[in-house]
Order: sequence, then structure tokens, then C-alpha cells
Amino acid sequence: MAPHRRILVAAGAALALLVVYLVLWAGVSRLDIGRSDFTSSYVAGTLLREGHRGDIYDESVQRPLHARLIDPDREGNLPFVNPPPAAALAAPLTVLGLDAAYRLWSLLQLGLLAAAVAVAIRSAPRPSRRWGRALLTGGAVALAGLGTASTLLLGQWDGVSALGLALAYASWRRGHSMRAGAWLAVSAAVAKPHLALGLLVYAAARRDRRLLAGMVAGLAGVLAASLALVAPSGLEGFAHATVSGASRWPAAGMLGLSGLFGSWLGDGAATQVLVAVTGAAGLLGCALLGNAARGRPDRLEFSLAGATALSLVVSPHLLGQDLALLAPAVAWCLGRAAALDRERAGNWPRAATLRVLLLWAGINAAAVVDLGRNTTGPPGRLVPWALVAAGVAALQATENRRVTRLSVRRWRRPWMRRRPLTIARNTARPGASR
Repeated sequence: MAPHRRILVAAGAALALLVVYLVLWAGVSRLDIGRSDFTSSYVAGTLLREGHRGDIYDESVQRPLHARLIDPDREGNLPFVNPPPAAALAAPLTVLGLDAAYRLWSLLQLGLLAAAVAVAIRSAPRPSRRWGRALLTGGAVALAGLGTASTLLLGQWDGVSALGLALAYASWRRGHSMRAGAWLAVSAAVAKPHLALGLLVYAAARRDRRLLAGMVAGLAGVLAASLALVAPSGLEGFAHATVSGASRWPAAGMLGLSGLFGSWLGDGAATQVLVAVTGAAGLLGCALLGNAARGRPDRLEFSLAGATALSLVVSPHLLGQDLALLAPAVAWCLGRAAALDRERAGNWPRAATLRVLLLWAGINAAAVVDLGRNTTGPPGRLVPWALVAAGVAALQATENRRVTRLSVRRWRRPWMRRRPLTIARNTARPGASR
């Protein structure tokens, strides 16, 4: 197949998947909207707007409102377990009816995911501007993952987390480590902090004081905003909801390490021990990636993507929609891979790019197989294996010692005009920084 046709086929397939997602979303019934994850955010936002500051996590207060919203359906209440700022973000939409608010919220999350991929593509390295069409195609492929479909259909929060991660990456690329830490901490703390445990370990392992200062400032800001929104009693309710929510759903339904061992052994002490031991190993992998990227900007893309994959797999509550966080990571990895391929855009994809695409395809294929399976028994969950493989591949990429030098043309930004970027794979002793 001619090179330009490969690009057209890949772009066409990605866009076709996105159209399928939108068609499925347009067909979501009122019954399914009432049973979607967005309903819990709508309930919490309504309670906050009506002045129930300390009660947004009280299920006895949530149930009557939830029942009125979904009437005549009799589905049980889905408790709100996100941090208080999430309720504040959802509150403005509660002036609309549940159906209209769901539609607007879902489109907003899709837009945030698209923005995250665009930020990643724009900030990623590239050999020359001739790679523009290929990288835009890669961005479409990254956006077309199964996590995007789940986020859209369920009205989930992952667009917020993905955009924050992409903005943190862009700040790292610009050398603004304090801003990167702030983006990383705020985006994690606002919606889904449990997904960012490994990313926080990765950031700490880089041993950058400005980065850590940005993280502390971001977390302090979110904590202050939470206190202002729901008072100490609301924070106590959030802590209780987080602890009780950990045991509300069976482990076999998760896609992380808890899902892997829960799908073999069920809920029990053996599963908890194995999750704790392997989770510690996953966090160690994040620390190794952070240490390997310290002082090595050429390792940022693969190390941060690997830490994102490992951070997801060690999360105690990982579901299909959360794989959307990998979309910007795939986009910036395709940029780095293009820089390593050092070929004309017409020859896309080449070896490094193919490896990234194969890993991304493997994760999504595993997610499709795992979709809707909550039972215990072989073969167990496949997504954890795919995420671990991505983390291992990132560790291998950061330790690659082949001597290769590549001059990469940067985007025309004021902070980039004077010094061209030179990417060099480890030409000094292991662990040495430049």
C-alpha cells in the first residue's frame, strides 16, 4: 500500500470509530441516562446548588432526589464518591433537566479528551513539519480508543483528568516544572485521585523541587476549595464514601491488579495480599521511570506514558472509561517515535511508531475482550497484562543505550528560538544526566 494511503486508511478507521461512538451515544435512552454514572454527579451538584454543603455524600439525602430523577425506574442510588470540587463543576449543569445535562456533559468530556490529544500532539517532538499529517492521524487513532467511548456513553470524568495530564506534559516540555506539578496535582485531585497514585510517585522520583512545590501548591488549593465548598463535615463524608466505596463493587469487575486477581480468586484475603504486593511493584516501576527521566528530556514521553499505564493498573478502582487517560500519552509517544524513526512523513508508520501503535491496539483489544465480564474464572482480566506490558516497554525504552543523535526541529515558540533540540540516547554511563 502506498505511504499516503496508509495515513488515509488509519485516519478513516479512527474517524469511523468516533462516528460509531457518537451514534451509540445518540441512541442512549432516558432509562440508560438515569442509570449512567453521570446521575451521581448530577445529584451531588444539585444538592450543592441547593445549599446541602455537608450532605452531598449522605446517601439518605441522595436517595429521594435520585428516585425523583429516574422515576418511574426503580434502580438503586449510585453514591457520589468524587472529591467536592467535582460537585461544584457539575452544579451549573443541574439547572437543565437530567437528559439535557447528560448530553451536554458527555460532549464536554469528549471535547476535553480531544483537547488533551491536541495539546499532546502540539507539544510533542517531531523531525520536521512534514510529519504533521501523520501525527494528526496518530492523534485521531489515540482518541478512538475504547476509553473514549465509555467516557462518552457513561458521562464520566476522564476528560478532565486527561486534559490535566496533557497540560502537565506540555509544561514539562517547556521546562516549567512547577506548572507541570500544579496541573498534575489539581487535575488528579479534582475528579479521580485514585488514578494518579503512580503518577505522583513518578513525579516525586524526579526529585525536582519546583515540581514538588507545584504539586503541594495544587493539592493545597484543591483542599482549600473543598473546605470552602462542603466544610469539614463534607470532607469527612468524602473520606467515608471513599472507604466504603472500595468494597461496594466486586474485584472481578475491575480492570487493574484488583481485577486481575479478583477474576482468579474472587474477593478475599489472598486477592488483597497479591494486589498489595504487585501494586508496590507497580509503584516501584513508576519510581524507576521517574528517576530515569531525571535530567533527560528525551526520556520524558516514554517514561511518563509508562508511568501513566502503571498508575492505572495499580489503581484500586479501574474501569474501562479510565483508559481514556492513555489517549494523550499515546499521542505524545507517537511524536517521540516519529522523531526516532527519522524518516519522511510519507513512510509513516515506521518501526518505533509501529511499536507504540501495537501496544495501543493490544490495550484496546484486551479492553474489548474484558468488556462486561464480571465473573470469576479463567482466563481472567486481560487489560492488566496489557498495561503492565506498556510499563515494561517504557522501562526498556528509557534504558536503551544505542548511540543515536537526532536534531529535531521545534515548534516556533519564543522559549525555543535560540537553542535547537538535540535528542541523544544514553551516550554516557548509565544514570548520568546532562
